Amino acid sequence: MVSIRSVAVGLVGLVGACVLTAGCVGPSDAAPVETAELSMRRGVAPIGANGLKPADFWATDNRAALRALGGAALVAAGDVLVATPLLATAGGRSVLDHLVRCALPSDGVVYAPDGEAFYGEFGFAPAWTGRALSTSEQRWVSACMFQHLNGSGQHVDILLDGRHPALDFSRDAEPFSEFVVEDATTYGNAFLPGAIVGFTCINPDLAGALSALSSSCPLDLGLLVLERSCGVLPTCGMAFVGPCDLVCSKDAAGDQTCHTLPLVGPLLAPLLGPAYPETIRTGLRDSDILPLYPGCGLL
Repeated sequence: MVSIRSVAVGLVGLVGACVLTAGCVGPSDAAPVETAELSMRRGVAPIGANGLKPADFWATDNRAALRALGGAALVAAGDVLVATPLLATAGGRSVLDHLVRCALPSDGVVYAPDGEAFYGEFGFAPAWTGRALSTSEQRWVSACMFQHLNGSGQHVDILLDGRHPALDFSRDAEPFSEFVVEDATTYGNAFLPGAIVGFTCINPDLAGALSALSSSCPLDLGLLVLERSCGVLPTCGMAFVGPCDLVCSKDAAGDQTCHTLPLVGPLLAPLLGPAYPETIRTGLRDSDILPLYPGCGLL
C-alpha cells in the first residue's frame, strides 16, 4: 500500500530567494457554522477542498488567535471550544473551520459556545481536544492549512500526500488515482511568531505540466505560487524556496524532509537550517491545473 499524505502554502520569492512577510461530542442538532468559505463541500480524506482565503489566514488578528489556540487544549469544560477571537468574524470562523478540519479526524466535532459545530476531517492532531499541540502536531496542522490556501478563488480538489498515518491510503485506488499531477510541497509552523512561518517548493511534475500549458510558465513559478498562497496581499507569512529537489530529501516511500534555505541542496541544508519531516505535498487532476494557477493560462 502506497501512503498518501499532505499539507500546503507559501509566499513567494524567485527561485533562490526567500521572500519575507510577515474530537469531542456535543449536541447532535447543533447547526454548522455558515460563511461564504465554510459552505464549501468537504472531500473524502485525504482529498481536501482547496479554498481558504489568504486574506483571512494571514490577517494579523487571526494569526495571533491561532497561535494562542495551539498553546492549550482546544476544548474547555463541557466539551465546548475554548474562547477565541476567531469566532468574532466570518474570516476568523473560516480559519477556525479549516483549522479543525486539519486537526481532528472525520468523527471529531467541537462546538462554539452558541452551539455552532466545527467538524474534523484529516486528523493531524486528534489529541488536541485534551492538551496543547506538540511541535510536530503544530507543523502537520500548519502544512495542511497551507495547502488549503487558494488566492485564485477557484476551488479545486487537492490530494494530500505525506508520511503521517492519517494519510495512509492506496494511491492506485479510486478516486485517488485521478490526481496525476504532483503539485507543491508545504511545511513550516504557523503557530510560531515571525514574518516567515511557512515554506513552499515546487515539485517537478508541476513544472512540467505548467510548461506544457505555456512557454512562459517556468519563468514565473514563484509568482504563480504566490498567487495561490497569498492572493493579492503584498506580504504574507510564506517563502518560496524553489524546486523541491534542491531543499528536500526523500525516503524510500517518496516522503520528503525539507529545509528552509534555497539552492543549497539537501546535503548542505541540514547544516544551515532546521529540518521539517512534517511536509505535505499535493496531487491535482489535470483539469484543475489552470483553475488553481490561472495566471499560467494568460501568459
